[in-house]
Amino acid sequence: MKKKFILNCDEELECSVLAINSHIKVYKLCWQMNNVLKLNFEKKNDLKVKEDLFFSRHQSFSENGVEYNLLANHSKKGCLIPTQKSVNFFLCIKNDFWEKEKKEFINKLKEIKDILLIFELKTNSTKYMHRFIFNDTKN
Repeated sequence: MKKKFILNCDEELECSVLAINSHIKVYKLCWQMNNVLKLNFEKKNDLKVKEDLFFSRHQSFSENGVEYNLLANHSKKGCLIPTQKSVNFFLCIKNDFWEKEKKEFINKLKEIKDILLIFELKTNSTKYMHRFIFNDTKN
């Protein structure tokens, strides 16, 4: 008789994700965030979720080493997080001191007049959170 083993491995997401509603283009949002937050967003390779499902991605690092990834939620073929269709962008933040800095950071984002709404996603309740894990290895 064959034995079957199943490995259950819950990956813990090491970042916080902010959902952003804005009707402007991603490059303009990056420019405004660069000015308000003193960041330097650069265009990265699109995030490939499936064979024909790609999402625009911009990345920045702060002076403190905090990593920011701004992702579009919509592409021609679907949504990055299908349960959040009304959200335009996601900002993935890898910061060890996020809980201390969260309120100040969100208040700075609210200064941008083109941002209509910001809220933090609960990373443990969304089944699509694995899409915020990036593999930036070079071929």
